[in-house]
Amino acid sequence: MRPLLSLCLLPLLSVAAQSQGLVVSVKNPLKIARPNAVIEVSANAPALKAQKWDLNECYVRLEGSVDQIASQSIDEDGDGRADLLVFQADLGPSETKRFFLGSGPRAAEVETKTDARFVLPREDFAWENDRIAFRMYGPAMAKDVSNGIDVWTKRVRYPIVQKWYKMSEGSAPGKDTYHVDKGEGADFFSVGRTLGAGGSAIVDGDSLYQPGVFARQRVIAGGPIRAQFELTYNPIFVNGKALMEIRRITLDAGSNLNRMDVTYYGEGKYPLKVMAGIVKRKGVVSQNSQKEGWCAFWGPVNDNPENGELGTGVIVPRNAFVSTWEDDIQDALIAKTTVGTPLRYYSGASWSRMGDHKTAVEWQNYLKEQAILLASPIHVTVGPR
Repeated sequence: MRPLLSLCLLPLLSVAAQSQGLVVSVKNPLKIARPNAVIEVSANAPALKAQKWDLNECYVRLEGSVDQIASQSIDEDGDGRADLLVFQADLGPSETKRFFLGSGPRAAEVETKTDARFVLPREDFAWENDRIAFRMYGPAMAKDVSNGIDVWTKRVRYPIVQKWYKMSEGSAPGKDTYHVDKGEGADFFSVGRTLGAGGSAIVDGDSLYQPGVFARQRVIAGGPIRAQFELTYNPIFVNGKALMEIRRITLDAGSNLNRMDVTYYGEGKYPLKVMAGIVKRKGVVSQNSQKEGWCAFWGPVNDNPENGELGTGVIVPRNAFVSTWEDDIQDALIAKTTVGTPLRYYSGASWSRMGDHKTAVEWQNYLKEQAILLASPIHVTVGPR
């Protein structure tokens, strides 16, 4: 009878373990809907620290549901222990939702919507989500480019970066196959030594200082919900002072915008001005709002109208915004920061053939709304049931 008794108790013990879980309360503070909102649960939440749980071994489900929600644990500092658990939820205007956070294995099958990878032998760093893709050129291209961001337009929701690189292996220099749309999208963008689609430069008077291509890279997270990585650049000299840039880029599923966290390290702590810019392209028009801190470009991808139109843009938070900038090459927003202090801004792109934004007005409205949402983050609390 003893084995039978043990088997009968297993379901009861499982239920008891689940009842000891935590509640994640998520509140949208704005009267604006937030579809596919990414929720961050920090390992530093007091309730989690009290439980001594490892976020690598936690799962999430909507309170009252038995089905798990796709989630991802992220070790941001590389110490082997997860710092964040992220998952997505649709939040209505001013809506609050409650989720159950349990200790245990996650569901095995999860759709991957993001990717971040260092590509050899090219030394590119490329990343993507279910809407758009980007890349930065590495040391192999140091003679031709700087730290500008390239855009890969895609019209499928699944990952394409690894596939496109593989298909282009063996192509002659400058003849990569992904420059032609074969049904999934293509790389129509041209960067050169510009800032491309949201790169940055230090501004001193009328002079711009770009750091060149990245020297080192570190993948923090590849997916399935968030791609995150870090690029380190060689020092540059501004007025005789050496400054080294470390840039952390985050791209979430469902978003057209990268989150850029840029920190300049040097001797002392003094103010800096930094320009986040967008390269000008043929036939493209720009629109910006100094009040809301965004700049938008929209226009043809190239001379072939069948390839649609591309939107690019930058958002700088109001507490960092200084002014706008325009020259013959690019438009930009200028932000203020301090040596040793991270500057956060956002940049991204959208292709009309993907269908998320089909006109300049739709793209501008997206950036305007995102500026508002980013200024009022979701409230997340973790506590006992």
